[in-house]
Parts: sequence; C-alpha cells; structure tokens
Amino acid sequence: MSTVYEEVLQILETGDPVAVATLMARRGSAPGSLGAKMLVRRNGATAGSIGGGCVEAEVWDAARAAMDSGEVGVLSYRLNTQEMAESGLICGGNVEILVEPLDASHLPVVRAIIEAQRTRSAALVATTVPAAGAGEAGAGRFKVLLTSAGDVVGPGLESAPVDTLRDQWRRLPPAATRLLAWEDAAAGSRLLLESVAPPATLVIFGGGHLSGEIVPLAKRVHFHVTVVDDRPMFANRDRFPEADEVLVSEFEDVFDHISIDDNTFVVIVTRGHLHDRLCLEKSLATDAAYIGMVGSKAKIKKTYDALEEAGVARGRLEQVHSPIGLFIHARLPEEIAVSVVAELIQVRNQRLFG
Repeated sequence: MSTVYEEVLQILETGDPVAVATLMARRGSAPGSLGAKMLVRRNGATAGSIGGGCVEAEVWDAARAAMDSGEVGVLSYRLNTQEMAESGLICGGNVEILVEPLDASHLPVVRAIIEAQRTRSAALVATTVPAAGAGEAGAGRFKVLLTSAGDVVGPGLESAPVDTLRDQWRRLPPAATRLLAWEDAAAGSRLLLESVAPPATLVIFGGGHLSGEIVPLAKRVHFHVTVVDDRPMFANRDRFPEADEVLVSEFEDVFDHISIDDNTFVVIVTRGHLHDRLCLEKSLATDAAYIGMVGSKAKIKKTYDALEEAGVARGRLEQVHSPIGLFIHARLPEEIAVSVVAELIQVRNQRLFG
C-alpha cells in the first residue's frame, strides 16, 4: 500500500489527477491478493498491480474514465469458464475492484497513510464503496484514516461512522482488507476497511557476505531490516546502505536494546557456531514470528543438542527454520539469499493471508 500511495502523493502535489484501483473482493482462482492496488496517471502510465493481465486492461479504461467524471466506480467480474474464454479472461474466479479518482482533497489522508508506514504505526483506512456498477461523484462519500493514537484524517469525515469503524478495526487481523455492508444510505452502501500494519521487522545477526545479499532482497519485498554484528568493519553503512538500522554490539548485549515481537523475523548468520548458538538461544526466548539459522546438518544437531541440554524444549527447537531457506539447490551466497528471503515471504504471507 505505501509504495503506491507515495507515488499518489507525488502526483497530487503536482496538481495532476490520478485514479487508484483496489482489489477489494475475490473468490475462486482469481489472481491478486485483497488490498492489491494499481494507480493510473492521466497519461496512462501505471504503478502497482491488482493481479496481472486478466482484468487490468478494463480497470485501466475505467480509471481513465473516473479521472474525467470524478466518479468512484466498482468493477465486478463474475464469469463462468465459457464467458471467460469468450472475453479472453483466462484466470478464473470472481473479483470486485474499486476504482477511485483522487484529488487534492485526499492529500491529508494520503500523507497520513504514508506517515503511518514511516513511523511503523498501525492505522485503518475506511472508504465508502458504491453499489457494484454504480458511480458516485462525492455526496456522502468519505475516505478516512484512523490512527492507533485516536486521530482521524480525511475527506468526508463528518459523515464517517467513527465509532463503528473503531469497533470493526478491533476485529481485523493485521494487514487485512475487509468489505462490509453498511446500512446508512448517507454513508454509502458498503465500506472498504484496510488495516495498515507496520511492515514486518527482519533482524539479521551477522554482517558477513550472506547478509550483504539478503538485505537488499528483503528491503525489496518491504521488510524493515536491522543488521547486528560485533565488528565495526562488518556493521556499517558502507556495507549495508539499504538497511534501516545497522548496530555494532556484542550479540549477547544487543537483546537488551532491540525489540523482538510477533512481527519480527530473525535470521542468524554469524561467523561462528558459538555466536549462532547464543543468538538462537536468546531468540527462542522471544515471540519472534520466524527464526532461521544457517548451518550444516551436523552443526544444527550439535547446536540443538547443546540447547536441549541447557533446558530448551525440543518442540521449540523444531520450530526453527534450519537449514535456513526454501530448498532450491542453492549454492552461491546470492542463491542462498534468494532461498532465505523466499522463505521469509512464505511465512509472512501465511500469517497474513492463511
């Protein structure tokens, strides 16, 4: 979400129009994940994706039209196999896509969305959705953002059912998208709720060559990355310009200064077995969503045996991803990095989307 809205902000600040399409409902084998977004500029250029070539051409046309009319629209595709073959839509499934023209009145909420992501704060975006196929040019519309601090920002705020939205937000999992029926005719027939969750944190223990390959890939797929090493020549900005944080610290001490919660992924790739074991033992005492450790089967067994002797439950050790990464016959550091980041994505998306 944040990447698309950063571009939306740049466009709106120049005074140019823009439209954003959001995949808000899907059933069957249709591509794309709920909440996926694509923006369309006045000149036809796009950014983001709602799932590929199946419907994006039609969405592109609708977005261009929305910028001219100022009307929000909903595209609904419910096609059987024969209809899809005749129309060239070969992906399958049913989808609903919200197409919104955005203008200067949306600048406060767009800025608030980006700020929530920048500060790693939870927030909720709520948007009025007209009936499928209908257009709506603004009366009774709202698009607002609620922050965890209690602030509410956005156009149409006076008609937004803020208490109801807060109640619904409490029921949403992180990063969820939910389309709800809404009875208040003045507010529109439905509401699209999008939970803006802080990006998952990746803490990498070890600043060696493998970490150098993992960091840019992890940033590319929107992890907040911290690198820790006890050697200044390995933990510095020259080696890790893409990382959000680079910490020089003894591995044992750093756990007193960093937060590892259930939105944190831990990768252990230090230079030695003793450091790996220490970081693993400390990480296992946290609520980390993922813990992965590099190593041969012999090293892993030796480490696990030692930790089990020290009182760590075997069941907890079996939750560690080690050898780390998806099995793709990786050999080179850059190949191993791909396997590691692929596994991080797999675990993150399983938690978010089931």
